[in-house]
Amino acid sequence: MNERIKTNWWLLLIIGIIFLVLSVKIMTHPVASILGLAVFIGWACLISGVLQIGYSLSSKDAGSNRKWRLFNGVINLVFGIIFLSHPTLTAQALPFIFGFWMIFIGITTFFHGIKETDFNVSGGWFDMLLGVIITIGGIWISYNPAMEAILLTWLLSLVFMFYGFYFVVGSVMLARLK
Repeated sequence: MNERIKTNWWLLLIIGIIFLVLSVKIMTHPVASILGLAVFIGWACLISGVLQIGYSLSSKDAGSNRKWRLFNGVINLVFGIIFLSHPTLTAQALPFIFGFWMIFIGITTFFHGIKETDFNVSGGWFDMLLGVIITIGGIWISYNPAMEAILLTWLLSLVFMFYGFYFVVGSVMLARLK
């Protein structure tokens, strides 16, 4: 396995921590956090995108799997810029924006899991399952845009919690490789 992948495990850990912090923030202040949520998520996506791009570019010899990580990082970066540029509009359009974003993240996570199983990496089934769950959540949000803000914030909080755990677990698995 590429030595760069093993030494840059901490980048995935930072991404996981960002999404876990975001999850707790949303859970503890569901009503008051809608506008702040747009700004905080903008920063989380921006930082996550930069770190995912950095991780992907530093893993040049890892095969085609890095292309999904790079693509995912670019999408996160773009969403971060959009969220930070227009936080009020972002807050109003959260169901549609997050629905689309979750569908995309779910699909890329699913295909990442397929690539892991192709390389006989344990945990590919978890990525595929997580990808399906996130995609279903994104479709559900997209087709129910009038749902109450509290329901939206709790659902997003759970998705970010799973997404955060996904990166934390992945980083720990990479850190343990010898």
